Amino acid sequence: MTPHYFFALVLPDEIKQAIAEEMETRHHLFQKSVHPEDYHLTLAFLGSVSGEAIKGACEHVQQAVDTVSSFPLTITGFGTFGKETAPRIFWAGTDEPAALFLLQQKVSSACKRAGLKIDEKPFRPHVTTARKWLNAEKPFKQLRETLVWPFFTAAEIALFQTNVKNEPKYEKKWSCTLKQLGEDKHNGPIS
Repeated sequence: MTPHYFFALVLPDEIKQAIAEEMETRHHLFQKSVHPEDYHLTLAFLGSVSGEAIKGACEHVQQAVDTVSSFPLTITGFGTFGKETAPRIFWAGTDEPAALFLLQQKVSSACKRAGLKIDEKPFRPHVTTARKWLNAEKPFKQLRETLVWPFFTAAEIALFQTNVKNEPKYEKKWSCTLKQLGEDKHNGPIS
């Protein structure tokens, strides 16, 4: 199977761990739980593209976010996509700051300037945690809880490659950091 690629906001390890701990009481409700190392917030899905196109996209994204500052982000609760009584995606949402939407627009526009066709669905920031409601006879009940986690600093964007036969299945191929006052940016080559 041809690998797919996407740009995503990288979550700090402590946030991945906090989401995984919340999912421990819920993962049995779904056919497939996402491995905690695979938690991320997608900014632009590229699909199957050539290595040269990937390199160009990384260069364009780097230029587009070169002046973007890191920003606070908070995981706030769970939600679903799909049929209300049998959702296909279970996710953790964010407080949706304007800076996140601006970052997504910059990454998306950079991909288009690089000549890539990307998924044009409206941006709905989320971290997928599980897929496919397991019990067809018992309808899913939407959770009405709010999670209270400390904010974290959204500071790194990465290009990931999907390896469906591996667990975890997303491999970081490139990344760049957002601007932080008093710090130099450290950006890596495409591996």
